[in-house]
Amino acid sequence: MKYILTMMIGLVLAGPVAATTNILDLYFNTADNGGTLRYDDIFSYGKSGNGSDFDMCDSYSSKRVSGDKIAAITSYSGDEHIKGLKLEYLYADDDEVGKTTGSGFRKLLGDMEYIQGWRFYKKRDGNISRIRVYLKDMSNNTTREITFGSNNSWNKWQEYQLSIDTRSVVGFAGTAGDSKIWSIYPCVADRFDLIESGMEIHWDQIVETPENTKTFFGERLLENVSDVTQSDSTEVWYTDGKSETDTWTNTLGISVTAGVSLTEGYKVGVPSTVENSGSVTFSFSETFSASTTVGETSTVSNQRTVKEAMPASVPAYSLLVARMMVENSEVEIPYTSTVTNPHNGDEFQLTGVIKGSSYSKSRKRWDVVGNAYPDHYEVFESYSWVVEYYGLENVTIIEDPVIN
Repeated sequence: MKYILTMMIGLVLAGPVAATTNILDLYFNTADNGGTLRYDDIFSYGKSGNGSDFDMCDSYSSKRVSGDKIAAITSYSGDEHIKGLKLEYLYADDDEVGKTTGSGFRKLLGDMEYIQGWRFYKKRDGNISRIRVYLKDMSNNTTREITFGSNNSWNKWQEYQLSIDTRSVVGFAGTAGDSKIWSIYPCVADRFDLIESGMEIHWDQIVETPENTKTFFGERLLENVSDVTQSDSTEVWYTDGKSETDTWTNTLGISVTAGVSLTEGYKVGVPSTVENSGSVTFSFSETFSASTTVGETSTVSNQRTVKEAMPASVPAYSLLVARMMVENSEVEIPYTSTVTNPHNGDEFQLTGVIKGSSYSKSRKRWDVVGNAYPDHYEVFESYSWVVEYYGLENVTIIEDPVIN
């Protein structure tokens, strides 16, 4: 039989977040290895000296999937005895003991139904003849019971209810022969199910990837031949095609195989502190959404046409050259998700990185290059190249203005 450590193992909290190197170890490792899974052979009932040891909790602990639980139980009855048992888990492999051929009595457990108590019956010669389990639905607190081998007679019984409401029966162990369960006891563990309770995007930790930067230029001559200020603009159009990849790190032992899905939406706006940082404008071309499963890499490819506009106020009778340079690039944005086990309030923080999110930096400049009138132009000497470049006619070259 297994050596059982019966002392309760508590979580170490760092503020509101549980501190551990591996979340799965807390819930799936045995108590003597720092987890909460306990083989409670102190509750063994029947004739434990007969048969060989069996462990129906092994696949549960080795599969290590968030939210795993017993999904169905099937019993096989012989002449006044339970001859075999089969457990079906949500995620772990089915487990069997004893003789499981012929017709059995199979009962399904609800999605949120857990075993919170049990009663074992035995015959005079010590074998197990009946098993009763007490179920509780954690979504609405309703209870019910199921009896396996209800037609078998019995001599004595023993019953227990779990006293810690965050724990449930996750399997059975004991001794069995080829066609008879001789003794049985439960293994119990804290219920494990993670949901996302919050997230934070670390805008102050943005990392630029200059090797993926593309530069676009725009230039336009703006002229106003009227006696009032006019509005005009310069635009740069370009095609933005990028692959956006979100990767959750395998943090605290959680990975895609752990079955932890996130529920929080990750579409977010860019804060003004990032959009307007000094003379360079960060303008993310789109918000991003993270992958929905911890440990999973999600890649989305986007191609779209982007317009960067440069509005200007053109004074009366003025001639301007508007220049704009747009750098379209990629960044890596780290973020942190907080996940909570609703059954006991434990919180953990996992980290991820969005790579390839599109952003643009634009530099804009307006130069007054002369004067514009209905029938002619006056162009400053230092900008005389404008005449040929833009094909202006009726032009007089004048001295540059004196700047005091």
